[in-house]
Amino acid sequence: MASKRITLSRREFIKTTAGLAVNACLLTGCRSHLVQSQRHRPFSFGVITDVQYADADPGGTRMYRQSPAKLKAAIEHFNTLDLAFVMHLGDLIDRDFASFDTVMPLLEACRHPVFQVLGNHDFAVDDTKKSSVPLRMGMTRRYYDFGQGPWRFVVLDGNDMSLQAHVPGSDRYLASAEILAQLKAARASNAQAWNGGVGRTQMDWFKATLAHAEKAGQQVVVFCHWPVWPKASHTLWNDSELVAVLESHSHVKAYLCGHNHAGDYAQKQGIHYVTFKGMVDGADRTSYSMVRCEPDAIIITGCGDAPSRSLSLTNRASV
Repeated sequence: MASKRITLSRREFIKTTAGLAVNACLLTGCRSHLVQSQRHRPFSFGVITDVQYADADPGGTRMYRQSPAKLKAAIEHFNTLDLAFVMHLGDLIDRDFASFDTVMPLLEACRHPVFQVLGNHDFAVDDTKKSSVPLRMGMTRRYYDFGQGPWRFVVLDGNDMSLQAHVPGSDRYLASAEILAQLKAARASNAQAWNGGVGRTQMDWFKATLAHAEKAGQQVVVFCHWPVWPKASHTLWNDSELVAVLESHSHVKAYLCGHNHAGDYAQKQGIHYVTFKGMVDGADRTSYSMVRCEPDAIIITGCGDAPSRSLSLTNRASV
């Protein structure tokens, strides 16, 4: 019997081959550009943070069981848009490793590449499951970077130093507990068990990555779950060290994060620090955003409770 010939339209062919290419490097820190043919064009990406799903009764303003419906609606909206990728800024779940089974399929329904950041609640699981969290979230690296045209996006993991991400009694847990004790002795506002820090190996990698982007003439946006500025109860334990690194490079334009569900914005030395509001809060409201990268501005369009902002990129002097 003669074999049946299968033909694809040009649009189907492009979509299929692009999907295969993205799957090959998604979340691996691959340096190849996602869309080479649009190297110099403005582009947009979606942002969600703190979905924080759990099969649990409400905790204050956090409506845990409402999160899947909110996430599904956001992904359906993103699927109608021309986006380069979607970024979730951490705390996909609130607790219980099985919670990933509910929310991961919703993210996987997105037609755009989805990148993830590790949050503190993502590790609020049984000790035997902590090491499996990144892979369950589709991540092959805990911190990584990727390019999109003249931009480089850097994803940091603030769980290097953490009480939630490491098994009690382990070397990393004990080292983290010592750091937290020192911060508490100094009466630091961010001396909180729900925070964490970027370790030395990752910090060295971060500095090298920024230097590489600067040499390549790329503008940089940094993603992390935790804020670093303004200093407050939700910032990374080593927030000042990270801010100093950011300010040492004039091509760093913005730092985007979650963790503080109320959201926040500040500008320091020409760098925009944006904390996106948590999706989990509120029974009848949601929060997610679209971010457009232009040569001289970053335009944030908020949905639901998320505010819209226009961030100028023309006010950073060379350092």
